Amino acid sequence: MSKFSESGSFVLYKPTSDDISLAHTRATAMGVLPNSFTKGMGRMTGCLGEIAVNKFISKSKYVGDNLFTHDLEHKKKRIEIKSKTCSSIPKPEYIVSVNTPKSKIPDNDVHFFTRVRKDLMFVWILGWLPTTKYFSIASFMNRGDKDEHGFMYKASGYHTAISELNDPKEYS
Repeated sequence: MSKFSESGSFVLYKPTSDDISLAHTRATAMGVLPNSFTKGMGRMTGCLGEIAVNKFISKSKYVGDNLFTHDLEHKKKRIEIKSKTCSSIPKPEYIVSVNTPKSKIPDNDVHFFTRVRKDLMFVWILGWLPTTKYFSIASFMNRGDKDEHGFMYKASGYHTAISELNDPKEYS
């Protein structure tokens, strides 16, 4: 039975115990960044998001342990995966982010975005955009800036609504 199902315009993935073990191994190998506000849990979230997208895009190859510009390769495309932790089903108005300095556009072709439930039981594959398109529509926010809802950004980077992404099922 497939571990993927549709969840509105998102794809829902239910990680296996092997997926969680692999994510833990990868996250542990990376270590915890100094001043990490997630105390390393963000690494686990990111690794589980990478595993889900890698399985979702058939014949994609994981390269994140050797390359630092992207996580997957598929049909000559370099794919970066960005994940956030969540406690509820994502909504289209929620934000996806690429934390990077204003002057630095990442060197890859596509960005995929996921949300990983805090208990690691679900990964929502939210969507994707070509890197150039993402950075042309996303808004840059500095660390400490607040959005119209009062959310304060913990890191500087580019942000846009999930509703701006291409449907994950449309990626080929």
